[in-house]
Amino acid sequence: MNSRQLLSAAAALLMLGAAPMARAQEDHSAGPAIVLYGAGGGFNSLAHLDEADTTNFKTGFNVGGGIAYEFDKYVAIRGNFTFARAQAQTQASALTIAGTDFNRFLYDGDVQLRYPLPGGVAPYVFVGGGAVTVKHDVTPDEASFTQGAGKFGVGLSYAIPRSNVALYVEGATWVYKWDHYGFDRTQFDTTWSGGVAYRFGL
Repeated sequence: MNSRQLLSAAAALLMLGAAPMARAQEDHSAGPAIVLYGAGGGFNSLAHLDEADTTNFKTGFNVGGGIAYEFDKYVAIRGNFTFARAQAQTQASALTIAGTDFNRFLYDGDVQLRYPLPGGVAPYVFVGGGAVTVKHDVTPDEASFTQGAGKFGVGLSYAIPRSNVALYVEGATWVYKWDHYGFDRTQFDTTWSGGVAYRFGL
């Protein structure tokens, strides 16, 4: 066997050995993992607080993060916390909340369903529930209120090759009852965020 044939045989053996290793690495990356993530972006309330549609909130901001347990590359459960802040606005001059900031503390759990695509991109949806605490910025703590909330949303993640880091964007909506400060309406609070996630394989 000459040197060229020897090199060809060695290359073939390396390729045969590399295939199972690549599959093992792929299987490992798709296995159970803990994921930590954080994000920030914008905030909007989709509904008015009154039936006359005169009172709502300006666009605000949000920051948040959480921890997830990935069962596999398709399903995860997540625990989330988000802080959002937005200013009330109204066309009714008698209302004193106009121009006042409201803080929201949103804490929830959800189930995330993903569909990985070639190249590290994965669209996903999620649904869950938790609670929302609303705090008027200029009133004492006893004026705050907490309501149970449902949550749903969509997102898109991108896993950076050869790393445990992923980038993602997502939009989420919380649905809850606003029955304080003279209002009684169902509220739809929406965030849109971009963030970074780090995956710890188990």
